[in-house]
Amino acid sequence: MLKTLVLSALLLLGDIQGTSAEEGASDLPLCPGWSVNVENDLVLWQALEAAYPSATVDYSRDGPDLPPCLFPVEVVPYDAFMVLITLAGEPGEACHGCGARVSAVFLQRDGRTLKVTGRHADFTEAGTFGDLMAIDAFRLGSQDGLMVEGGGTFQGYTSTVLSPFLILNGRLKPVGPENGISSGDSDCGAREDPCRNVNGSWHTQGRRLVVRYFGRRENGTEVNGDVAYELRKGALVRVAGHKLAREMEENRP
Repeated sequence: MLKTLVLSALLLLGDIQGTSAEEGASDLPLCPGWSVNVENDLVLWQALEAAYPSATVDYSRDGPDLPPCLFPVEVVPYDAFMVLITLAGEPGEACHGCGARVSAVFLQRDGRTLKVTGRHADFTEAGTFGDLMAIDAFRLGSQDGLMVEGGGTFQGYTSTVLSPFLILNGRLKPVGPENGISSGDSDCGAREDPCRNVNGSWHTQGRRLVVRYFGRRENGTEVNGDVAYELRKGALVRVAGHKLAREMEENRP
């Protein structure tokens, strides 16, 4: 009840009326820890209220086989709309090899009102322990996109993966390689020095997604180079850095 009152007060303070047609809305209850990211983020409060106005909290979740619940992660802003990202469970609850089930709700401002314009439930599964590493907006040419980064450590081997999506008519379309794009790997937790430790960062340039890798191989040689992908006919095609890309793929555990 207290959290409901706080939410209502914040909505009034922000002078926002969160409204939405509930057609297609998830019937999952909110996770017990649903407010962790929400309580200090007014926009996330408003987006959650607009997207799931009738959601209730399931405080009875307990035991080894926990049922799914709705966990709000963040709101990703774009020029003309925003995307509410939720998980089907609290981060850290799932098993080591279990990815996070990720859903998206698209919203637009109409005066003082947030309106739902699209939903895409369970558009991907990524990460470990039911959690993700990062979610970011990007733009390829004239098209908006969403990057999901997941990864984990297994028996000392660490690997992270990028999964790019384009936003089309309130849906998320995967456009990258089927198994994603490596954003780094390391075996330093499984062996003593010398070990392999390579990190990656990404950015877009026009219609290209560029991933830059830097680090060291087990033999001490340096990794420092780019792999580029270009958007062609609705899919990302690798156009540069083929040798380095193959090396990164071969070193994924």
